[in-house]
Amino acid sequence: MKIFFFDIDGTLAIDKKVPESNMKALELLKNKGYLTFICSGRAPFYASKLFGDLVSGYVCCNGRYIIYHNEKLHGEVFTEDELKYYLDKIKELDAGAMLVSDDKAYLFNSNDEQKNTMIKEYGSNHIGDDSLDHPFYTFDLLYTSLSQRDALIDIFKDRLVINDHGGHGSADCSTISFDKGSAIKYLLDYFDIDVNDSYAFGDGYNDQAMFREAGHKIAMGNAVDALKEKVTYITTNIEDEGIMKALIHENVL
Repeated sequence: MKIFFFDIDGTLAIDKKVPESNMKALELLKNKGYLTFICSGRAPFYASKLFGDLVSGYVCCNGRYIIYHNEKLHGEVFTEDELKYYLDKIKELDAGAMLVSDDKAYLFNSNDEQKNTMIKEYGSNHIGDDSLDHPFYTFDLLYTSLSQRDALIDIFKDRLVINDHGGHGSADCSTISFDKGSAIKYLLDYFDIDVNDSYAFGDGYNDQAMFREAGHKIAMGNAVDALKEKVTYITTNIEDEGIMKALIHENVL
């Protein structure tokens, strides 16, 4: 058995659009009976909307939420003390956050523009009230200036890897305590799969955690330099059928 992990943004999709060759690649892997997981910083309700049952499951929230065959397999919930620490620091910097629960996201210290952006991105049915009385698995940081973003990166540097969404006012967060790599290790143990039969595809800083645990580490041609330094193979850009070409190179298709 082989198992494959794919990041979404910059790897499988560009601005919610999945190139036809990437959908075809996932279909071919499914037809071969391989296990395939989306491995993203995104919320579970966002990721599943894009790929449905085309994949075996989803590693969401940068590793802290795992779904297999539409059932929640594992979840790392923030403790009350952890959540208070993060929210206190965020408020100190007058920044905001979008906290992700099982089927909704909840805004903290956000402005109207940020709220409207999140509603447009996720849909009003997935944006809840301001209540914090829910299990939370991750959060996106919301900032209003690059200096504020940089201050957030600095204050959380010992706890989080912050993956900026292209300077557009938000960034997802990967906890050092449990990240995409932790989820890959969990699934390798769960399915009793050898590390040499695992393949990870990514492009961003938070994908370094995947490369820590996967046997085959494939970076997109458009990946950040820090990720390219940890690869077993660099494929072409997402727009140039990078996924399909890598799978052919790895002799799995």
